[in-house]
Amino acid sequence: MPSRIFLLVNVLMALSYSVIGLLLILNPQSTFAQMMLPSSWYAYALGALLVIYGIFRAWRVYTKLKDEDDDDNEEYSYYDEKK
Repeated sequence: MPSRIFLLVNVLMALSYSVIGLLLILNPQSTFAQMMLPSSWYAYALGALLVIYGIFRAWRVYTKLKDEDDDDNEEYSYYDEKK
């Protein structure tokens, strides 16, 4: 059960980073960007970094899930070889 919660949190965070990055790239003149960043170029740069980081987090979740699935399949492989 806790692994499902961590999975859900990690997926939501990856999506959040990517969406916020896309919003900064698509709308660099937003109120948030104008308050926090000195120019629109910083909004583009921060948006690109957030999108890249969101993709990295999604890839990391995917590889962790893939490794867990492989570990589950290997659990019985020892007994399969004995036959």
